[in-house]
Amino acid sequence: MSEPKGPIQSIRSSEPETISSTEEAGSLLDSLHLHIFHLLEDQAVQHHQLSRETSEARMILARVRLQEGNQRTAVEAQLPRCRPYKALCRLVEEARAWGTIVNLNRLAVEPCRGYLQPVTNIFGALVPMSLRVASRKWERCVDQIVDCANTQRELQASISSIRQLRRSLYPSYPHK
Repeated sequence: MSEPKGPIQSIRSSEPETISSTEEAGSLLDSLHLHIFHLLEDQAVQHHQLSRETSEARMILARVRLQEGNQRTAVEAQLPRCRPYKALCRLVEEARAWGTIVNLNRLAVEPCRGYLQPVTNIFGALVPMSLRVASRKWERCVDQIVDCANTQRELQASISSIRQLRRSLYPSYPHK
């Protein structure tokens, strides 16, 4: 007995491909959902670490202000206001397969180019060690903020991938 020809044969020959591609899409959906759960866990841990680091940095700054009192007001009043300050950090977006990420590039301190970062004193007033520790903590907080932003972007890209995959699998299903 010969196989029927025409559209019926093409339907029968395409059924195994549809089933396997549907199964592959389903397993891809499962892996994307699992990836989202891992990203949510990472995001929660990062937010917890960030809040802990910022709290520690704020406590150190508050302690410095309490110990130094009003002595710092005269030094702060002497800061130059005529020329703008140049940033020591720059955010750069980098394209990835799933979207873009943000990289934080720290620039070297070059006084000849206008980049200044006083290490030990400001206008002759000695900067306390606790203030330098707080400064390093704030730098770590900025790094953690960049990591949180990258995790959030990856999470959003995964969610949009799931939506696109669902739309392609179930075109008649109402999507939000």
